Amino acid sequence: MRIQNLILAITFCITGTLSAFSATIPTKTPERIQIQTLLNAIDYKQYLTNETKVNISFFVTAQNEIVVVATDNKDLDHVLKLTLNYKKIAMNELNYQTIYTIPVSIK
Repeated sequence: MRIQNLILAITFCITGTLSAFSATIPTKTPERIQIQTLLNAIDYKQYLTNETKVNISFFVTAQNEIVVVATDNKDLDHVLKLTLNYKKIAMNELNYQTIYTIPVSIK
């Protein structure tokens, strides 16, 4: 378990340095639809009182698992990571180990 934590920490350090090379996820990809479905399961009323926008930076592992690197909303950071981290998605158009940013509007 300690080795897994160490590997995860190293991965986050490496991805932090690669964040300058992130790309915005295209709007009509199957991966985006899968992520949107996961995000729709959240009851945002618990966390927000107004409409908001949030950018979620993530990458997909070789095991097709989403790993959230960062969000730009402190109020939603925890719930977004809890909802998305290590959820499997089918990969079609995205690349593994590339950091993508997905803009999300919450109404």
